[in-house]
Parts: sequence; C-alpha cells; structure tokens
Amino acid sequence: LKSAHAPRTVLVAMTMISPLLSTCQEAAEAQHVDCSEPFRADCQVGSEEDVLPTIFNLANILIGVGVLSVPFALKQSGYFALLIIGLVIYVTGKAGKWIGTAIDLVAKTKEASLRPPTAWDYAFLAEFCFGVRVRTFMNFVTVTEVWFALVAFMVLSGGNAAIVFPDVPRVLTISFTGVISTLLIFVPPRVFSYLSLLSTIAMLVAAVAIIATTSMLPHWAEPFDSFGESALVNIGNVPRSIGIIIFCFAGHPCFPAVRTGMRSPRKWGLCVDVSFLIAFVYYALFGLFGYIVFGADLFQSVSDNLAGVQGAAWGRYVAAICFLIKVQLTFPLLLNVIVVSMWAPSEIGPLWPAGRVALVFSISGFTVFCATALADKAAVVASLAGSLLVTITSVLFPAVVHYCLSCRLGQRRLSWFDKAEYAVIVCFGVFTAVVGTSLAVQDLMA
Repeated sequence: LKSAHAPRTVLVAMTMISPLLSTCQEAAEAQHVDCSEPFRADCQVGSEEDVLPTIFNLANILIGVGVLSVPFALKQSGYFALLIIGLVIYVTGKAGKWIGTAIDLVAKTKEASLRPPTAWDYAFLAEFCFGVRVRTFMNFVTVTEVWFALVAFMVLSGGNAAIVFPDVPRVLTISFTGVISTLLIFVPPRVFSYLSLLSTIAMLVAAVAIIATTSMLPHWAEPFDSFGESALVNIGNVPRSIGIIIFCFAGHPCFPAVRTGMRSPRKWGLCVDVSFLIAFVYYALFGLFGYIVFGADLFQSVSDNLAGVQGAAWGRYVAAICFLIKVQLTFPLLLNVIVVSMWAPSEIGPLWPAGRVALVFSISGFTVFCATALADKAAVVASLAGSLLVTITSVLFPAVVHYCLSCRLGQRRLSWFDKAEYAVIVCFGVFTAVVGTSLAVQDLMA
C-alpha cells in the first residue's frame, strides 16, 4: 500500500513500459487470423514456434483494451483489487497450464490421431470428454462471450469518439464507429495486417498521451490520503471487481492452437508463467495508476475521465483517438468469429454473398443497438461477461477437462494437493459465476 504514495515519476515510468509488452496483432493477425476465435484450426501460430514468440503471442491474447475498466475495479474494491488481479492471474494461469497438459494427454489417443494437431481445440476436448452436446454448448458459450466483448468494445469506442466530438450525442458516435468497424471486416487480409501494426503503435502513443494528460492535473486523488482505510477494501464489491478483471482473460480458448504450434512443448508452463506475469504488470500498474490519479471520480471507462482534464486538450484527444483506433481494428476480428460460426465461408463460391453481407450488418446493427442502450455501463457489461461466460471458458472448463483426462489417461494418481487445487479453483469459478453474475445483472437493470 506504500505504492499509493510512490513518486509520480516511478508510476509514470512503469506505466509507460506496459504497452511495450503487448505485441498486438503481429503473429496471428498477419494472416488475418483471430486468436480469440476458439474453434478454428487456422488459429495456429505456426509449427516453428519457440519460447519467445509463444510468450509474445500469449501476452497478445491476454492484453487488450479491457484495461480501460480495470481502474474502476480498484474504485469498487479499493487497493484490495490488486490482490484480486493476482488471484485471477493465478487461477487463469493454472487453467492455461492445464490446457497444455490436456493437449499432451489427449494427443496419445486414437481420436486425436484421426485429426491434425491444429484441430485439437476446445471443441475437440469438449467432445472427447463429454460428448457432442457439451461441444455444442461450449461453442455457444464462446460465441456469446465474443458478442459481449463486441458490445463492450462498441461502448468503449463510442466513449472515446465522444471525447473527440464532445458535441455529438453518444448514440451517434457509437452508431458511426459501429458502421466503420463493420466495413473493416471486408478489408483484404493482407491490407488488414498492415492496419494491425497501426493498432500496436496506437496503444503505445495512447499510454504516453494519458501520462502527459494526467501530469497536467493540479493534484492526484491519492485515495489512501483522502479516505484512509476505506480506500483499502470494500468487500461488498469484490465479486463485481472479479468479473471486470476476469473479463480481461477471455483468450483461453485459443491456447490449444498456440500450444500445438510450439516447437518446444515442454516449455509451455514457462511460457504461460512469463506471459501471465506480463499481464499482471500491465493490468495492475494501469489500474493502480488510474486509481491514484482519479480515485473516487473514476468512470467505468478511464477514458471518460480524460474528457474532464482541463488544460491538456491535445493529450486527451490523442489518447482517445488511439484507443478508438485500437477498438476499431479489434471489432472486425471479433465480428468475424460470430459470422463464421453462423455462416462459414464457401470454398467454391464468393466470400461475401449477399446473404452473408446481410448477416454481418444484422449482427453489427443489433450489437450497436445494445451498446447504445448500455453506453454508460461498460464495466457492468465486462463484469457480466467475465463473471458468467469467461469464468466458464477460462476457469471451469479447463479445470473439469484436465481432471477428467487426468483420471482417464493420466499415468499417476492424483494427489490430495491436486484434488484440493481442483476443488479450490472450481469453487472460485462457481462463486464468481453465481454471485458475480447476480450482482452484474442487478447493476445492469438498475
């Protein structure tokens, strides 16, 4: 808690490092492949994968614009939210390791030998362990999770656009950015790969702009100085904060593709540890920085706070534009996941027949409609999706699948410690799914 009194220069320097750790869109998006899409074989990173690229790609999956709501999680639960970030890192990191071990176990089976390693995905694991119905359920959960991410991104996009165009109603900014994002789905893959590099640069510039903007404030909130022990923890809001934070770790369904593409699979655990450490640094520092600067005045998206900073208009405009670019270039990738799940492209016909184009705009239109209705509830949407959907895909499913495969195919008996670890993580997932979802629904209806 002494970090609440840390010199500004230290916090500024540490926060500037975070975006450098995100090599956004480079490996997968170079071929216009979306690694948040869980059930496609082309989500692989490549058979020549080694440790460093694996770490970068896992970090790329884990790090995103969901960070904009992390400071609000600290506002809800106080500095205790930093421990929540650590807990979520431990749970989801363990789940990531379990996914790798599950791939090792299932690789030895006859069913796995009948398909290429690139097809050993979440769908295959679900069907192998529990049957076709569970496979269908997991597909539904993951597509729904992606759609909630689309809604959250549209809300964030409209919020950043409103900073650039403050006199334009947010309904119009969300609608306009939604149209632009939807049109980007039709950009040729080779062209889009160059645009992806732009999003990486935008995140770095945004961080610099935020630091420059907040340095213009006459004083920082320093919640501990202002509120004392009440700034340390608010137990009643802990489930809400867990939902917001766990929403940032929605990329686990892509882990099997990264794992099967490794040249050194024995180092999977090391890659997971390092990438999750990077994610911890990124989210914890950004959340801490935002909370110390804005304190109790934090909005659900920290970008909204920038609009109120006087005397640094250029900084908040640059930051808003950069985050807007990042969201705009992420939206079409996630939208494509849903479109492919509902209408896969034909191998012989045109890529975009009229009916498929109509489907794209129907999904986008419904998403924009929901985003306008939830324009001031970005963190609530993230908490709901995180508590219910991401908890299933990034906590419960890996734990249950790994336990099932370990019992059926494992070469050693599970120890009491192993069983206790399963029980603790499953209990954490069930608690988050029940309590967190209940509170998120209450907040959504309020």
